[in-house]
Amino acid sequence: MMLKPLRPCFLLAACLLFSDIMPAAASDLSGTLAEALVFHAPFDSGFDARLGTEPGIFTADSYKRTESQPGNHRTDVTIIPEGGRYGGALRFGDNSGKVLFYRGSNMPFRRENWSGTVSFWLRLDPDKGLKPGYCDPIQITDKAWNDSGMWVDFDEKLPRAFRLGIFPKLSVWNPENIEWEKFPVELRPMVPVAKPAFNASLWTHVAFTFRDINPAGDNLSTASLYLHGIHQGTLRRRLEFDWDPDKVAVMLGLSYIGDFDELTIFNRALSGDEVEFLRTLPQGVAELGK
Repeated sequence: MMLKPLRPCFLLAACLLFSDIMPAAASDLSGTLAEALVFHAPFDSGFDARLGTEPGIFTADSYKRTESQPGNHRTDVTIIPEGGRYGGALRFGDNSGKVLFYRGSNMPFRRENWSGTVSFWLRLDPDKGLKPGYCDPIQITDKAWNDSGMWVDFDEKLPRAFRLGIFPKLSVWNPENIEWEKFPVELRPMVPVAKPAFNASLWTHVAFTFRDINPAGDNLSTASLYLHGIHQGTLRRRLEFDWDPDKVAVMLGLSYIGDFDELTIFNRALSGDEVEFLRTLPQGVAELGK
């Protein structure tokens, strides 16, 4: 028995129906993301963020940030006015002992059931473009990478793995203070990606979410990594942070060589669908209208 072809009027009605539904769904997602958006640095015409509690960028003398001054004072870091994922972008041309950072007030911290999302774009060939050693495109902490610190990095070994690290208090995840190389890999609070798909000519979206850090009772926390909208893994364990908000820094480009664009922070953990929607915004986060 042959099926009759669909009539043109039916096809038109279906198209009109879906055209009404899809924009509404997109509008809903834009609205909920805008409500959660707390920080956005597009790097179109400068280093300061367009949205944030303290939008100005700072340069510190070193990773320890004992001395700092407003603005960018790294000669190896520039704004490229065109060629970013959207508009301009940051370009890290070399390694430096100096550190660029935003103040931690832009990363809303809660002492109980704290959740959030960090999103940005990278463009590099990690195996060819980076110098030897670890590289952290972003690291957020008040003390150290392994003590109440969250970051993504490229491993020092070739081919370079890409890793999300959500390290609670050192006394929680490594109470015996075991040397890093001797600490079991499977117990490290990280989400590793063995063969990340980064490219020197293409932009790759990176997002990580965290949920219920400093959980109530015996509950567990979670942290997830997404690369170009694809879920790479989730860390599930108890994550306790004891930040001093006045000392927290959102540090960019630690030993990083490559391009960096659209740093965005949300005050809740986005869903996988929301991360994908964020990635596919034609004009970037500015489309959210906040």
